[in-house]
Amino acid sequence: MSQDLTVRSVTLGPLQANCFVLVCGADALIVDPGDEAAQVIRLVARLNTTPRAILLTHGHFDHFGAAEPLARTWNVPVYIGAADADQVSDPGSGTTWGFDVPAVTAERALLRGEEELALPIPVLAIPTPGHSPGSFTFYAGEHLFSGDLIFYGSVGRTDLPGGSSRTLIASIAELVRRFPPATIVHCGHGPDTTLARELAVNPFFAPLRNGPESAR
Repeated sequence: MSQDLTVRSVTLGPLQANCFVLVCGADALIVDPGDEAAQVIRLVARLNTTPRAILLTHGHFDHFGAAEPLARTWNVPVYIGAADADQVSDPGSGTTWGFDVPAVTAERALLRGEEELALPIPVLAIPTPGHSPGSFTFYAGEHLFSGDLIFYGSVGRTDLPGGSSRTLIASIAELVRRFPPATIVHCGHGPDTTLARELAVNPFFAPLRNGPESAR
């Protein structure tokens, strides 16, 4: 990457989900625009950048509620794990919880496995199921955007349809195996953290403290 990556965040919607704007030069990527499209548009305008894609870590409504209007505003594709694609096409879970969430009908790019995305900002899409079957973590410029996989001091819930605690820990173990401890983790809710911090104090990481292979 010829220029440094800058990451800005804004917390959106009643469930306070984090949306991230990745900026490198004149280009930007939007990760998990969960609600309040106007706030995201204002942030992008202040950063004087041009979004090239929207990346969704998973298909829960609080992470994609603004994806459709933003994709139309900027005429950009929406990347989503194939196993979660139905959730963004028919966001009934939002209605169940009393939220009116627009379906994503804009151009979608379905992620079916690990992939280097063909975008102006280099991004590695890594399948990390557990919170949902189609959850992905995005790695860009030494930053991990993990959605609801990892939280500061906790992990994502696994009691929703398609969730699995064993699969979630295995996904975290793979990230621990592959990336340096100091790697910054941008979480779907709450503050940022690092793999090192979570390995040290997060009780859900305890099985990994003797090495990621110990979680198998």
